[in-house]
Amino acid sequence: MSSTKQKIGRLSDTQLIIGVGLVITLLQLTTFFEIYLDIATQKKEINLNELLGGRLLAWAMALAFVFLIVKTTTRFLDANMSWWNIIAIHILFAILVSFLWYSLFLFVNHLLCNGEKCNEPYDSTHMLLWYLKNFDKLFLIYLLTASLTYTYHYVQRDIMHRMQNSRMEKQLLESRLMMLKSQLQPHFLFNTLNSITSLIDIDVRRAKAMIADLGGLLRHVLEKKDEQVVSLEEELKLLQQYIEIAKARFAEDLEIGLEVESGIVQARIPSMLLQPLVENSIQHGFSRDHPQLKVDIRLFQEGQGLVVEVKDDGQGFSPEAEAELFERGMGLHNTLERLQSLFGERFTFLVENLYPGVRNRIEIPLSF
Repeated sequence: MSSTKQKIGRLSDTQLIIGVGLVITLLQLTTFFEIYLDIATQKKEINLNELLGGRLLAWAMALAFVFLIVKTTTRFLDANMSWWNIIAIHILFAILVSFLWYSLFLFVNHLLCNGEKCNEPYDSTHMLLWYLKNFDKLFLIYLLTASLTYTYHYVQRDIMHRMQNSRMEKQLLESRLMMLKSQLQPHFLFNTLNSITSLIDIDVRRAKAMIADLGGLLRHVLEKKDEQVVSLEEELKLLQQYIEIAKARFAEDLEIGLEVESGIVQARIPSMLLQPLVENSIQHGFSRDHPQLKVDIRLFQEGQGLVVEVKDDGQGFSPEAEAELFERGMGLHNTLERLQSLFGERFTFLVENLYPGVRNRIEIPLSF
């Protein structure tokens, strides 16, 4: 982790130095043309080599000191010091760097002149006067570079923190979805095993068929256990296996119809979305007054949404139970929470009492 941070830090410094270097280059080009035009306007003789050499030297010196300023400022980013102390140090550094900058420039320029008449005077009086005259510019260049360094690094850190938070939120969401999904599977398994137990003494052949279908369904669930969203085609395969189990249990007392609009079988849908809805209709639809049950399942496109409807003609639910629908039933409660985690507010989940029967209607964004 630390090596990654260091690598990012080096990359950030390089990008910053290149960016400031481009600005310095632009400023030196501007200064070159200003001096050139000023000399030309005064109709003086232009020593192009001397002018160009001076600007190149100033450009190289500026880049060197920008590198020094960036590296020095970067060290203060994590310093355990008050802002007032950091500001005081930067002001002191700005004065020293500005003086060293110009002094070194004059010294190197004097060496390059080889004792000839230089464009810049090298005696201490002229040097001090020029420094005082141009101190504000050098000082501002230092502060500007330091400010850009702080701004750049804080923006980079903010972006990095946002990315880390986004990754953490995604990991938490995936963990929550896996937990909810894992709760659905034991709930379904418990109900199915109860059904098999009740059939063993009544019809061994049907019980064996249910066990075989259950094995196939569990194998399918385990193969897709890490996938929160699957194609509708895959989801329908799992649903069909559950329907076979339900029909083996209830035989002719249960009729299930399935209607899927053509063209949406490759649409993306939360895994194990359909099975809990159908299971809930079967579990709560049968009663003494409703010994037979019909469940209709429809999937179709409506505008930009994918609609899932599961309707039964069973006993329905009492008005008193309506307020607790998503609390009492594990399947509906977990389905609602999974939809909220996956889609936020971009879905609808309605449970409507039809007297008799119940209709579940879910609409989610259509995506492929």
